[in-house]
Amino acid sequence: MVKQERALLTRERLVRAAADAFARTGYTGTSLQDICRIAQISMGALTFHFARKNDLAAAVKEAGITVTRHEVDVLRRGAPDPLAAVVTVTCGLVDLLSRDARVRAAQSLTHTAPMWDEAWVPQVRLLLHDADRRGLLAPTADPETLVRLAVHLVHGAAATLHARPRPRTDPATELAQLWAVVRDGVTTRSPSHSAH
Repeated sequence: MVKQERALLTRERLVRAAADAFARTGYTGTSLQDICRIAQISMGALTFHFARKNDLAAAVKEAGITVTRHEVDVLRRGAPDPLAAVVTVTCGLVDLLSRDARVRAAQSLTHTAPMWDEAWVPQVRLLLHDADRRGLLAPTADPETLVRLAVHLVHGAAATLHARPRPRTDPATELAQLWAVVRDGVTTRSPSHSAH
């Protein structure tokens, strides 16, 4: 039993070390030697758990997707309505990206399946269609367009985090401000001056 627990701990250390390396330097910029150095584990131990780098990348992505699904589930349940849940979920995802290398790596590793977006986009889509059914969206607001907007906003924040791992402003707060503009609309409800 102790041997099995030690093997699980070693595997977890390798996944976390690989996630950190992949999140910082990408899949191609990371070598197995880099991962061994970060994890302080021998190459033999690494290859015992993961025969190929691609297998390790798949494990990292799976870990990031699992964390993401759990976070989305928790966040959406705490929101007062489906539209608020979309904001809460996307801002929570950006916060999660900023603090969890497994999630950043899962988001950036696009060559292995399943895709990271599958862990959260279907939930956002359901929430937006629910908001539409409840009359929470303006008649001109298309739920599918808002799904695409959510994807672009989250991936844009992820790209910012990748370029600047320690941004000057909180990315989740910035995203909440962007959503406030979207929710309020960018035009006035009525003209500020009348035509003569």
